[in-house]
Amino acid sequence: MNDSAPTTTPNSHAISTRTLLIAVGVFVLIAAGLYFLAMSQGRKELAIQKTQYQQQVDQGVQALNKSQAELAAMRDRNYLMHARVAVYRTAVDLDQRNFGIASGRLNEAAEALGKIGKGSTGIDLTKVAALKQSIETSDFTVAANLESQRTRVLEFAAQLDGIAADAK
Repeated sequence: MNDSAPTTTPNSHAISTRTLLIAVGVFVLIAAGLYFLAMSQGRKELAIQKTQYQQQVDQGVQALNKSQAELAAMRDRNYLMHARVAVYRTAVDLDQRNFGIASGRLNEAAEALGKIGKGSTGIDLTKVAALKQSIETSDFTVAANLESQRTRVLEFAAQLDGIAADAK
């Protein structure tokens, strides 16, 4: 036979295989332990980030709600100012004896007052509704004496000025 072939005993081969299996088992246990440790740490970080992002979203929603409320208030004030302009222009149109245009401007004022929202802050909606009703029932016809019609329009303007002053 060949003298140069290494001679190994079956017992030494079994010991090295057994040692290798134990080492692999210990390695697998350590790797599994480290995996679960890292996973639990990652979940903690994820939960913290989720909480932080949720707080940011909540703050964004609050800011959005506040902005929407401010926008609605500004829109309502804009409608009020539009009505004021229409009423004052009605007075000018009456002075120029443009009865049809004056009547149209009063309709614009009534429409603008009708657009003021029910949840409006600072604007007295009962006064707005009463004024809108008064404006809608006003009728301008051709007249030689414009004093009574002009006085009525200026009363509307004064009422709108009072509502606007209270709204600030």
